[in-house]
Amino acid sequence: MKTILALLTFLAGISVQAKETVTVGLASNFSELSTVSFSPFGGYFKDAIELAISDNKKTLDAAQIEITLQEFDYGKDEINVLKKVKEAAESKSLVVMGYNYSAPALLSAPLHVEEKLPVIFPSASANRLSTFGKYVHLGSFSNKFMVQTLAKIASKTIKAKKILILAAVDCAYCMDLVKSFEEEIKKYDTKIVSSIPLLEKDSDFSKIADTAKKLSFDAVFVPCQELTAARLISALTEAGIRKPFLGADGWGNEGSEFFRVLKGKKFTGYSVTHWHPKLNTAKSKKFVADYLKRFNKLPNDTSVLAYDSMTLLIQTLIKTKPLNRESLEKNLSLVKTFDGITGKAYWEAHQAPRKDIVVLKTTDTGFAIDQIKAVARE
Repeated sequence: MKTILALLTFLAGISVQAKETVTVGLASNFSELSTVSFSPFGGYFKDAIELAISDNKKTLDAAQIEITLQEFDYGKDEINVLKKVKEAAESKSLVVMGYNYSAPALLSAPLHVEEKLPVIFPSASANRLSTFGKYVHLGSFSNKFMVQTLAKIASKTIKAKKILILAAVDCAYCMDLVKSFEEEIKKYDTKIVSSIPLLEKDSDFSKIADTAKKLSFDAVFVPCQELTAARLISALTEAGIRKPFLGADGWGNEGSEFFRVLKGKKFTGYSVTHWHPKLNTAKSKKFVADYLKRFNKLPNDTSVLAYDSMTLLIQTLIKTKPLNRESLEKNLSLVKTFDGITGKAYWEAHQAPRKDIVVLKTTDTGFAIDQIKAVARE
């Protein structure tokens, strides 16, 4: 009898094997209003991470893995980014995800390499992020990749011969786009007539509009984040400038901030992004419905990039044994393709992915999909 009881106890112990807890660090501005956004950027980011974990619960349960999240909030002060990387390295975090803009991503990347702590940047697009190598992984296509499409739109769609650039010189993302655009536009019969510098913290762009009115140009490239871009376009339209505007993924994809600033002003713009809420695929429709039901708001491009990156991480975690930083880094480096909400992505190790890019046409009535440019399939 004792033997039977011992056997049953042993078998019960096997059946209720404890899950292995994996800590994922989330690094973002979760708490402070910034100069480029009306609301803390970390909200959409964290919501999407939680949704991805919930949607993959059965997969995680089958692998006996439980994910816990640890926030590393650096606010709007970039100096805090360095402190938070150190905190993350000393924590139980197996990997860190976040640093959503290019500036904090560029600050944090070399420290993650030094600390041998894998990091995934879902939405940062700086070209230089592809140069750090091991421990750095990218979910967004690069600024150079975006500009290839934007330069073609400027020359072939708008048929612009002369372009004015308005960029924030204190914005790493903005200046990276400018540099890439200046190189790419050389391939076309289009030239840059002037580049007027500004600061992200500025809110009154009337003087820049006055300067622009004295110049001759066919289109305006505004490679800024959404709030700054909206304020610039508003100032130029108020000054009577009716030329098309060009922007990158910093403009967003549904315009909540754009139209709070522009308030019905007439303008036409073209921008590129990763995804749009009205993308007509089964995965995208389900994601929008689930996100809206859970958080009572529509997702944005930050949400979808975070969701895809977290899903990719989960798929990699279940293949990783033992669950430590070095093993996870090895498996993340082996990822070549991933089919997510934004479509199929293709990687070379530690490089920005190649994936479909959505071209949006924007007017006073909203953002609408103009075309989807597909990458070559492997």
